[in-house]
Amino acid sequence: MVNVLTRSSLDHPRYAAIERLPPLPRALFLLHNFYGVDAGAMADILGTDGDTIGACLADARAILRARVCYTDTVPGVRPRVAALQARLQQDYRRSLATAFTESGYPGEVAWPDPPADIAADEEVAAAFIVAALPATLRRAVARSCCEDVATVDLWRILWPWRRYRRERLLRVTDALQCAGWEPFDEWLAERLNLGRRYPHGYVDYRRRRRPFPDERVMTEAEKNGKAVADTVQIPERLVDQPALTRQVWILFDLYGRPFEDIAPRLGISRRSVGRHLRRANYAIIDIAYPSLGERIRFDFMVMRLGLQRKWEIIRSAFYG
Repeated sequence: MVNVLTRSSLDHPRYAAIERLPPLPRALFLLHNFYGVDAGAMADILGTDGDTIGACLADARAILRARVCYTDTVPGVRPRVAALQARLQQDYRRSLATAFTESGYPGEVAWPDPPADIAADEEVAAAFIVAALPATLRRAVARSCCEDVATVDLWRILWPWRRYRRERLLRVTDALQCAGWEPFDEWLAERLNLGRRYPHGYVDYRRRRRPFPDERVMTEAEKNGKAVADTVQIPERLVDQPALTRQVWILFDLYGRPFEDIAPRLGISRRSVGRHLRRANYAIIDIAYPSLGERIRFDFMVMRLGLQRKWEIIRSAFYG
């Protein structure tokens, strides 16, 4: 999370201590110290007074010092800081519920009652989206939570199998982001108007899932038998592309759908979806789509570099 820190051996205790801070003090501490957000601006946007924000930052410094120096007793958060965190937690819940509804996911999130910590809310909201995913992705998530899985994944000889499982987990992450799910600290950073530079330090583009006309709730006009067109806007450079390429781009970028949903809807394979999407992206940036020979040479070069890297790892493991 704290990508702005240099993760050397000297910074590791401080990095671990920041990770263990309570959610609200940790987020405000990072935003104020590493992203230059003014404490007064935080107070105005969050609808609280400057003293509460100052107390939150002071609590974060005190907890951080105690956990790094190992001499002071680790303090807790002050009552008004805890009250602000509880209010923001309720706002966080409502924001996620609204995002899931706008993305076309039916049902309601079963939030813990009485409210538990914010990390539990993040897990419950993520589980709500995961439950709507295909069975293969649900099994991949369940297996990633099992014990000793990380140890097996470190066995570098099984890199094709490890890559296959990693791709499934990346698809789960993509589904969560398209649904509007995000951790509490990123949600708070977006609310403080940082242009989504937190925590990576650069703008993070995210697609949002959008329900199809046959998935959303019918409007009054549609109930009365009137057809309502679902208009979308595409880049001008896509107009001259084949219809299938335009449809793939629309379903992926504008409707936020994964390859698994696009392929059966258009009657093509997942590989074809990826090819049409690459063709659309090349057209948008006004670059000629590479020929088959160029793609084969590029794939061969990437494979060769990967095999060289794997051999260096194996050789260093056995021969030092």
